Amino acid sequence: MLREAEAVLSIGANLGDRAALVRRAIDLLDRAPGIRVTARSGLWESPAWKPDGADGAPDYVNAVAIVRTTLEPLALLHAVHAIEDALGRVRLERFGDRTMDVDVVAYDRVASDDPVLTLPHPRAHERQFVLQPWLELQPDAELPGHGGIAELAEYAHGDVWPYREARA
Repeated sequence: MLREAEAVLSIGANLGDRAALVRRAIDLLDRAPGIRVTARSGLWESPAWKPDGADGAPDYVNAVAIVRTTLEPLALLHAVHAIEDALGRVRLERFGDRTMDVDVVAYDRVASDDPVLTLPHPRAHERQFVLQPWLELQPDAELPGHGGIAELAEYAHGDVWPYREARA
């Protein structure tokens, strides 16, 4: 029998039908071989961030999914990249607008400084759009090397608010 691990994934989109894309990504994750979504947060919204300022960039819709997986960390990364690609992700610029972004935030208690996949995600501890949805699912969770996510969320920078569906 294959060893199963728990991973935390952060999902976001700021182009197209953002909420529908995030929901579709979670559905595709749940159907991917070796991945089973065990919990999904509500949708959250946050402003785009770019090193030179985000003037005019659409806000992101974000969510966190907790998954059980038989995939090793790099195989999981390849699987989430395939889902990004299937949802129209184009990698033209770092921190650019995107139809889909899926990050592997944590994988069990694995710590790795591999340049392809750093675990836990090197900036997750300071990102409200990761911490708040994760807090909704696992309030007692810890981010390896950084501490409890509840305490991290108290001090992390950035705005985040529950997503509200547009009214017709």
